[in-house]
Amino acid sequence: MNVISKKGTTAVFLTMILAAILAAVGVIVYEASQLAGRSYSDAVLELAGRSILAEYDTELQKRYGIFAFQLDQNQVESKINYYTSYSFHNNPLKETLRSKKHLDPLRLRTESVTVDLKGYGITNTELFQQQVLDSIRYEMVQNALKPRKSIVPTEYPDSELKNMQVINGLPSKGKSVRTIDMGQILESGIPNPSEIRKSSEETFLTNEYILHRFWHHKRGAQERDTFFVNEVEYILIGSYNDRENYSGVRNQLFIMRTGLNLSHIYSDSNKRSEIATLAEVLTPGPAAILTQAVIAGIWSAAEAENDLRRLEDGKKVPLVKSTEHWALSIENAVRPDAKQEIVELKETLEKNGEQQNLELGKSLHSKKKSSGYIEPQNKGGFEYEDYLRILLYLEDREIKLLRCLDLIQINLKGSYHRDFDLKYLYGGFEFEAVIKGETYAYIQKY
Repeated sequence: MNVISKKGTTAVFLTMILAAILAAVGVIVYEASQLAGRSYSDAVLELAGRSILAEYDTELQKRYGIFAFQLDQNQVESKINYYTSYSFHNNPLKETLRSKKHLDPLRLRTESVTVDLKGYGITNTELFQQQVLDSIRYEMVQNALKPRKSIVPTEYPDSELKNMQVINGLPSKGKSVRTIDMGQILESGIPNPSEIRKSSEETFLTNEYILHRFWHHKRGAQERDTFFVNEVEYILIGSYNDRENYSGVRNQLFIMRTGLNLSHIYSDSNKRSEIATLAEVLTPGPAAILTQAVIAGIWSAAEAENDLRRLEDGKKVPLVKSTEHWALSIENAVRPDAKQEIVELKETLEKNGEQQNLELGKSLHSKKKSSGYIEPQNKGGFEYEDYLRILLYLEDREIKLLRCLDLIQINLKGSYHRDFDLKYLYGGFEFEAVIKGETYAYIQKY
């Protein structure tokens, strides 16, 4: 009896242990299935979000390197619901398993999906600039392997945007516009392209994107697919008239070069001596001091006009000149019969005080008939595109980015789809999904 009793006790004890083990195994299996369910749900939701991003506008990406999709909140929610439902049970394999409950232990179901697109519109300048930076970094790697082809500019008739519906829909419409104060910038010093590159990587790369993706006066398209010819000039000036954009940039460069040339004149003892001699001839006595200022202004402006004509012909002009870089003699700048004009300008200065050198230059420029230019001894320096780099560096960041968006919208509306509108495109989104009572949250962006 004792042996039987001991065997029975052992059997009961083993049964209890086995039951505990089975319970533990059951708990482990349950927890493992829950963990698997959460992991699978996370993977499905992440993939669903990525699938939305995959529906980007291919033309926008191809021409400007920008990724954005055109779906509203309800459409995104509907697509995520579809993708998750299909992955969980709306496909033949899952339905087969679901009909046999023991083969579908996860039993996942999407209870709700909430999408938020706010802050992810591609017209958000922060989001747009990040894509610009990603695009140009990629382009720079590609260009290191394969140099960009040089495109000969082609002349096109002047374009003017007059459609008010298009104008009112532009991303920059209604934004404040800051005008570059070239006089103030001349006082603080004009940065050269190498200094600009070192000052801010983001600014430098953004400007390189602009110069790479948009045309300008010296780099045009062989086959026109843009509304404006002077696109970079539009970014700097913002006029809806193509000619006015170039004229505005040329005017800024004229002021810049006049100021820089004037600094060179005053730093060159030989030129100061020539000016003093001519002033004594024109207006002897105390008045010669003021006449010297007039002559210096005329000479620097005439040299600036010569600089711009050389830039327009593809030549180079340095920011800070040496004697070898100087092109015009004082005889080239001041005509022998200009005495009366100089006297009148001197009297204007006496009456109104110090004037912008630009005004003196305009007076001379209006009298010049020749479209040619004089070459200096040293022809080194910076090209027209380098001067655009300087102006882009000085331009307000937000205005610059918004005008880039303007050009993208204008061009794609005109050559791709007439209803194209960037305000309906998004560079990302946030969403939350509830599955089996558990909330999953994601941020998806390019």
